[in-house]
Amino acid sequence: MKTDNRKIDIDKIVALHSANWRVEQIAEEMGILPEAVKKALCNYAEKLDQKQKCTNELESQPEKIVCLKHSELCEIYEKAAAIGAREALKTFEQERKKEYSHRTDKRLHNTKLLLRNYHMLKEHAEKSVFGRTQMKESALDILESMMSIYNDEVVIQSIKNSATRTAIIVSHIETMFGLYYSYCDKSIKRDIDLRRYNVVWDIYMSEDMLSAKEVAAKYNISKDSVYSDLRVGIERLTALIFGVDGLNVR
Repeated sequence: MKTDNRKIDIDKIVALHSANWRVEQIAEEMGILPEAVKKALCNYAEKLDQKQKCTNELESQPEKIVCLKHSELCEIYEKAAAIGAREALKTFEQERKKEYSHRTDKRLHNTKLLLRNYHMLKEHAEKSVFGRTQMKESALDILESMMSIYNDEVVIQSIKNSATRTAIIVSHIETMFGLYYSYCDKSIKRDIDLRRYNVVWDIYMSEDMLSAKEVAAKYNISKDSVYSDLRVGIERLTALIFGVDGLNVR
């Protein structure tokens, strides 16, 4: 039997003792002396007894009754109300910012969706010119309705279902592109902003649409610059197409 001073696993000793193992059996299983088993069990019992005494002392202590003045109670209520109000306002602001960010992302996504489908929508509008009817719905009404649809195919189909709706959206996109060009043409960074305009136009609006690689070669810039120009251009178009609120336009 081993008698070294290894760390004794008290939990295992207690578990085996609870399972009605004899001290000698536990000692044999653990590779220690029976005296070590007895000492471990005694120490464990003492700890349990001490813990129970502390619990009993705490439970036996009488409850304290604190008397407060009316003014002190009012002060506590006011502080609690102020803290509650601050936390409620904080939660509200967090939710508002989350919704704000979500709508911005959704508008950017929908702008890209409209640009990708521009030529198809334009062709559809031109072929359906005789099927148009008078509608009270504005471009912004149609765009707002897109915000609650999360399937891109359904979004485009909802526009195509009405020739008038399609014509309104196509006209709105073209008008906003015109405004975007005017903005770039008068910009203090005219060369850069006009290049950004042209990058978006060449990739999405041109009759002969170009790839990012072809645009990079056309303007003698890197593909990374093409994607950077495209990102900024689409952000500014989104502000025009959907309205500036909810967008951080650079």
